[in-house]
Order: sequence, then structure tokens, then C-alpha cells
Amino acid sequence: MRLPSLMALQMLECAARLGSFTRAAAELNVTESAISRQIQALEDRLGVRFFERVRQRVVLTPDGDRYVREIRAELKAIERATKDLASRAGGMEVLELAVVPTFATQWLIPRLAGFRAEHPRIVVNIHARPEPFHFADSLFDAAIYFGDAAWEGHPSAMLTEEGLSIPVCSRQLLQGKPPRKREDLLKLPLLHLASRPDAWPDWFGGDDEAVRRKARLGPRYDLFTMVTGAAICGLGVAVLPEMMVRSELESGRLVALPFAEPVESARQGAYFLTYRQKNDQTDKAALFADWLLRQCAAAQG
Repeated sequence: MRLPSLMALQMLECAARLGSFTRAAAELNVTESAISRQIQALEDRLGVRFFERVRQRVVLTPDGDRYVREIRAELKAIERATKDLASRAGGMEVLELAVVPTFATQWLIPRLAGFRAEHPRIVVNIHARPEPFHFADSLFDAAIYFGDAAWEGHPSAMLTEEGLSIPVCSRQLLQGKPPRKREDLLKLPLLHLASRPDAWPDWFGGDDEAVRRKARLGPRYDLFTMVTGAAICGLGVAVLPEMMVRSELESGRLVALPFAEPVESARQGAYFLTYRQKNDQTDKAALFADWLLRQCAAAQG
């Protein structure tokens, strides 16, 4: 049997992933009718039905779901191989790195110039990816993630724990009546990261429910960068991992309250690096891993 065209398979995978011929057409920069014709031709040729229409969406049939899951990994492999070939033809290597967003913006990116200086022929593309994934189903060469264990079946290394969390704010907020004791903080706006709703109650500690209730009051933000930005702008006090705001503290954009003792982060786990297994000891992912581990060791002291 002659194999389907790569374009037809790309259209099928895209329509399945997006649940819409219209959105697939927009992503692939073709017409919706072109998507429909290619998928219809595939169905006629293979004698199966890939989609059912449910309201405004197209939903894979069981046969379609199994087929798309099997070809998706192959399409990703072809795309990755093509990108690698193009980069090598230009004398460069490209490392596709999936990273937890906060670690990328607050810790990794400020240090990446050092990696470029050591390995000028390796370009690091960074993708925000907080959720776990399978390398076989992705274009990524490596991943930095937060968890409580290494990923089985791949080279992995623990990079660092979050360590101590400290209350920080702008100097602007402290002008006039700076707080002098822990309870004074309850008179100031407390900024909260939505994914860590107990950060302030845990910092205050104790069993006083009235204090814990007050510690939960204040605006909430979805992203770490939003909380940091709000603190820099004088909107309140945030309790954040010291390792993630070190540059803001060193630059003076944020200050740590002198009486506010740091506490261990209540978030259980650590940051890990994992990457695809390859035999070549000069592999770009292995080189990046070696550099990153040295950076973590230096940062810890």
C-alpha cells in the first residue's frame, strides 16, 4: 500500500489536536476545504472514518484516535530531525528545552549568556511547559521541571530545592511607617500567588486561626511574574522563594523586611533536569546538563 502524503497526515493530526477543521486551516495556513478534502480522501483510501461531528467540534472516532496517537510521535520525530538537519547545515545545534516558567524567567535566563559563551554553536530555544510530558510525543530535547522524583528511563539530575521563602516588597511601600514586627504585616496588603494559597498563613505559622484568616486576605495573581511585578510596584508584600527574587533584591527593586525571618518553602519537591538518552558524549543536551549542574553548584555556594 502506498503511504499517505505527509501533508495529509499533518492536516489530520492538526484537526484532531484542535478539534476543528477551521482552526487547523488557520494553523497550517490553508483553506478549510483543503483540510476537509485531504481527510475525506484519507478516509476513502483507508476505509475508516476519522471524525464524528459533535456540536461545533469534530471528535475522533476510536479508530481515528488510535491512528492519530501512533502517527503523532512519528510526525514529531520528522519535524525534530528536519530542524536538527537545518541547524547543522548552518553550523549550529538547536536545543529545544521545556522549562517551568518561573524557573526560566527568574533563574535560568539571567544565566544563559554563560552557556552561550561556553558553547556558541548551541542555540537554546525555551518553551514554557509546567506539565509532565513524554519525550516520544514532543519536540523537546530536555526538560526542567518541579517534582519529587526523577523521570524514569532518561538521564536525570536534581538541580536545586526552592529553599527559603522571605517577605519582600518595594521601598516605596515602606516609606512613612515601616513595619517593625510580624503582626504589623497584617496591616499591609498581602500579595498571593494563586498556586500557593497557604504561603502567607504558613509563614505566620502558629495555630491562631484569626491570624491565618487575615493572612489569606489580599489580591491573588496567577503568575509568579505578576506577583513579583505587583510587589515592585508597591502594591503589597509578597512571600517568595529567595532564590527566585535574588536579582530583584540585588538591584534594589525589592527589599527583604529586616525583622521577617525566612521559612522553608512549604512546596515539597525540587527542580530536576532530564533529557533524551543519546550515546554521543558531546550531545547538546549532555553539554547543557553539565553546564547547568555547575551553575546550580555555584549558586548554592
